[in-house]
Amino acid sequence: MVRLAAFSGLVLSLLASGADAGQASGGFTAGIVIGGGATAARAAPAMTYTWGAAAISARQAGFDNLQRIERSDALYWFTGERGGGNYRIAVSIYSGEVMKVIPA
Repeated sequence: MVRLAAFSGLVLSLLASGADAGQASGGFTAGIVIGGGATAARAAPAMTYTWGAAAISARQAGFDNLQRIERSDALYWFTGERGGGNYRIAVSIYSGEVMKVIPA
């Protein structure tokens, strides 16, 4: 059916007919629906940041010499330096924000 519609549109667009400027107009619209039916709605998976993206967030907050420590359900933990001090830095897995900074 879709092939027939595409072919018909192509044939109609190739047919030549004379028209003076301002005397003719035309249009073509087509639509297609993929899927549908009686399927249950699925929740989109939660977006998560990677270790590397979390490290970028910590660097943007001014921390250097970052080392990975551990990962919890919601946080990536790093050690890092800033302003001459050592810190433990927690970055959210879900938002990429620096959530906690603890002097080490």
